[in-house]
Amino acid sequence: MKILLVDDQERILKAMVKLVDWKKLGIEQVYTADSAAAAREVLDTQPVDIMLTDIEMPGEDGISLQKWQMEKYPYILCVFLTSHADFSYAREAIHNGAFDYILQPAKIPDIEEVIRRCMEHLEMRNRIMEQGDRFEDRMPEELSMPEAASWGKWMVRKDSVLVRNQIVNLLRYAEREGYLTDGYRQRIIRRFLEACSIACYAQNKTLEDLFTRSFTYEKMLQSYSSMEELCRGVDFCLRQYHGVVVEREGDEVSYTAQERIQDILHYLEENMDRMISRREAAKYVFLNEDYFSRMFRKEMGIGYKEYVLKQKMEYAGRLLKNTDLSITLVASKVGYDNFTNFTQMFRKYTGETPSDYRKRARKAGGGVKTD
Repeated sequence: MKILLVDDQERILKAMVKLVDWKKLGIEQVYTADSAAAAREVLDTQPVDIMLTDIEMPGEDGISLQKWQMEKYPYILCVFLTSHADFSYAREAIHNGAFDYILQPAKIPDIEEVIRRCMEHLEMRNRIMEQGDRFEDRMPEELSMPEAASWGKWMVRKDSVLVRNQIVNLLRYAEREGYLTDGYRQRIIRRFLEACSIACYAQNKTLEDLFTRSFTYEKMLQSYSSMEELCRGVDFCLRQYHGVVVEREGDEVSYTAQERIQDILHYLEENMDRMISRREAAKYVFLNEDYFSRMFRKEMGIGYKEYVLKQKMEYAGRLLKNTDLSITLVASKVGYDNFTNFTQMFRKYTGETPSDYRKRARKAGGGVKTD
């Protein structure tokens, strides 16, 4: 792995080169640049995996450099060095696709920790790509993707639904035939982003115009953990394309609180047998955890954790009343691997043990108590 350090202060560059344990981190080559112009030259001539850059520099600043880098070398991970004064400025850059930021004066352990996370991300990405390569040689012809230009032309003609449908069909076929790997999903993402770039160019826009604070370019690149996550990312980009690039010349298309909540409720219902954390739920609708919690309570009149518990216990009650499934199996159906934990939570919620509830509910024909 190779890294580029960008800072207009020579002493800072020398300190980072000398004090950071690059070898331990797995960095083979450290390049330096004292300006954005010098950084561009390095990026154009040398292979770089990570760029660590200051924001405030004479002439072109780090934000402008990162935007150029994202357009030309989108697979490079960018980390910003920022002072407290421009903290909000750095956060804006993160939303535009940078990997992370470090507050100055930067401590060596903080730098090493962020670089370590960059390395882990890159290694995971490489493993996924290698996994996909192993399948490619024996992949059915039906799983081959159209050229990005074809999808791009469909988007320009406002036939985005065709792009979306073809992606869904490819994913479903891959799943049915056993080829739906992370690598294949990632290949679809990259082909789709190429198409978006072509369509945006045709509208005198850039790919950057599709992304927002709640859904960044980097998030789209990482939307390969499931077919559902990838499709949601595709839907968001297409909605942005038509709302921002084609229809309007201003604000992003609103993904309303009501729409987000409905999406989450549906997601929870589809995944009743798993524990969906607040973090996972927030990520699913492209929000940070704290804001998601406030929004959920405002829209639903109940906290997220309380809602999830209520849904699980009521579903467990229906299973206990209407099926002959063992209590252990009922527990697993609502995401509890530990029988004791399930029994305790069920009793706390209903006032009865699962076995007592089953006996009473069947005899009386009642439902789960909520009072």
